[in-house]
Amino acid sequence: MTECLLNIDLGELPGEDEQLYALAHVANIACGGHAGDDASMRRALTLCERHGTRAGAHPSYEDREGFGRRALDVTPEQLRAQVATQCGRLAKLASERRLPVAYAKPHGALYHAANATPDLARAVVAGVVEALGRAVTVIGPGAGALRDAARAAGLPYAREGFADRGTRPDGSLIPRGQPGAVLTDHAQARANTLRLATGDSVDTVCVHGDTPGAVELAREVRATLDALALRSEPLGDGALRLVLPEGLERRATREALRALPGVLDAVITEEHACVYFAPDAPPEEPRLALARLLRVPAPVAGRPLTTISVRYDGQDLNAVAERAGLTGDEVARRHTAREYTVRCVGFLPGFAYLGEVDPSIAAPRLATPRTRVPALAVGIAGGRTGVYPFASPGGWNLIGTALDFTAFTPEQGSVLQLGDRVRFERVDG
Repeated sequence: MTECLLNIDLGELPGEDEQLYALAHVANIACGGHAGDDASMRRALTLCERHGTRAGAHPSYEDREGFGRRALDVTPEQLRAQVATQCGRLAKLASERRLPVAYAKPHGALYHAANATPDLARAVVAGVVEALGRAVTVIGPGAGALRDAARAAGLPYAREGFADRGTRPDGSLIPRGQPGAVLTDHAQARANTLRLATGDSVDTVCVHGDTPGAVELAREVRATLDALALRSEPLGDGALRLVLPEGLERRATREALRALPGVLDAVITEEHACVYFAPDAPPEEPRLALARLLRVPAPVAGRPLTTISVRYDGQDLNAVAERAGLTGDEVARRHTAREYTVRCVGFLPGFAYLGEVDPSIAAPRLATPRTRVPALAVGIAGGRTGVYPFASPGGWNLIGTALDFTAFTPEQGSVLQLGDRVRFERVDG
């Protein structure tokens, strides 16, 4: 499935919450027609830049009194000039920051009028092209005059659905002011998002910045879209593999997947989750089980903390130090300065992959692994560190020896579990 983007109409209200910009893939910035001025546009562009959000223009009928939600009687030529002026105003401010304006979406009454009237649609597109060029993507309804005009002009077009608006049986929006027109319930917004994003009918889902509770609605929608964007592939008939994003807490991920009806087990690796189930009873969309974690990350501070004493006497300590341009003592100091998290457990029973190592002391695996690494050797490989629970072959850079530490017992299994916190402390002598 192609990634479905969250777009949010912004730059319209004073005191707008910055979190909306952090949650949006695309910010449709009011550019003076129904709302917005140079100050609000500058703020919106600054927040787009800060959060890596794509900036878009949100032109409208010139109707500040009616917030652009009244259809006005303007000629196509007048409309073209108004749209070009509004988009150009935003583009000028964006150019000061070398920030592209990559999207354009008509607002309110103009959105609907342009989609119903080919002459108005062509006028909107012409104004957008005049101000922003032909690389801009137009956002609008899934079908209609606006889509046709954009495509005729050679512009990319993103089909839009709404998470916070109710629809009639024919799929059209319930007019504002009527019961059910504006949705503020999180479950409804999530259901709308799921229906739209999995139905191959839209490329982007909208939350309006002026909808009551917009931040939490947007958080719900973004988490659902992010979960659906996780890559998934089957592993035979009874398993599938999910690619996990970096920030997803691994133990909570495993627990969420194991709790799904029909799931027999879930195994977490550095980058993936493997979900096992009976071939004749696969679970419903496992990715959605992770949406809650994407919306509200699991707390890490409450995980168990294990402190491991280390004598920094490893045979590769000097090589790691030389590679980093440091002394061995400084490598030890940087290794002990961080708190690590168990990212996965594997290779040997009780071998915990701990991350992230200070980038300055990260070191690649040895070109030729050793045939024997002593038990409790502390090593670094790439951005990971760990303790060998037993003597075994291994290719990590050995920087020390763990003291008085048991990594595995037959009764408990691995002492360090997924998500646990670990610190190292230096012991001399």
